[in-house]
Amino acid sequence: MKTVITAELQVVALGTGNTSMSQHVSEAVSAIGKLGIKYSLTPMGTAIEAASMDEVFDAVKTVHEALVRTGVKRVVTHLAIDDRRDSPKSMEEKVESVKNKLKIR
Repeated sequence: MKTVITAELQVVALGTGNTSMSQHVSEAVSAIGKLGIKYSLTPMGTAIEAASMDEVFDAVKTVHEALVRTGVKRVVTHLAIDDRRDSPKSMEEKVESVKNKLKIR
């Protein structure tokens, strides 16, 4: 059975003197894109899909360090992981399952 791990990643740049997060989020998403893993940007974070826990943690480290490289002096990273081993589902399958129950198309 193929492993599919879904994770949601949030990074917060502190002490930048600006309340806007879009520049920092774009740096984070760009770093994820360069890894070649599947991702979905949401208003409050970025969902990623990986084949292993190592891939998830590599993505988190890459994103965190990308912000540090821009000169941010303090980065807070939040991570939620869904590692379902009995029946791996993609991000789209998980959303579709809820929509079906709500009768949304």
